[in-house]
Amino acid sequence: MTALAQIPAPPAGFAGTARYAIRARDKRDYNGVLDAKRILSGMTSHESVVTLREDSDAVVLETDHPMFTGRLREQIRYARTPSGLVADSLVREIIDDDGAVVRREAVPTYLHAKIGMPVEMYPEVTLPFILGWMPLDSRKSLYAWINDRFVAKLYVESAGKEMLAAPIGKRETVKVIMYPDLNDWISLGSVLTKLAKPFIPKYRMWFEAAAPHRLVRFEGPYGPPGAPEIVLELASLA
Repeated sequence: MTALAQIPAPPAGFAGTARYAIRARDKRDYNGVLDAKRILSGMTSHESVVTLREDSDAVVLETDHPMFTGRLREQIRYARTPSGLVADSLVREIIDDDGAVVRREAVPTYLHAKIGMPVEMYPEVTLPFILGWMPLDSRKSLYAWINDRFVAKLYVESAGKEMLAAPIGKRETVKVIMYPDLNDWISLGSVLTKLAKPFIPKYRMWFEAAAPHRLVRFEGPYGPPGAPEIVLELASLA
């Protein structure tokens, strides 16, 4: 049984803006209806902008991704607690090429205790940018929030260190693999779970080995299984 893990507060120097080259994944793991090649077609920009900052007693993550000829923008706040970060709020907007907001989703508060949400739960799209703060000396498990009616248990494990070439240059990284716990949906038992593991589609992340452990590369669905599959590669820092 793998214990649930809460993501700790970020290390010193975490705040700043990272720019990522974004593209559709060459080979998809999932046969979902949403295709990143279509969603990212016609883009005037091939760059995602990710900003992390401190705001009073919260850590704030802001993402800005190209989408068609517009942008997908998200702001997620994490409350600092003695045991680690807790998802606090989320705002997600799709903005068209004229600057108009054509879609908006807001979670003013997650109401963990009232709804029964575990504190070891984070919006799924935020995990690639904050998992590097977690000690990865052993397999961990946590929950990914997709919406209030879909919270999925995930496993996270290190695949060792790797020297990785990215647009920003070579970086020594720690490769991390994340994948869903099938037993969260259907009880397979230990034998079937072990047999199924090689066939479970996975999310792959590479974090800087040195603090503040920024994401250098991400490969997988941007969201739950079946979401558009993308590749993000670190291009510059500010």
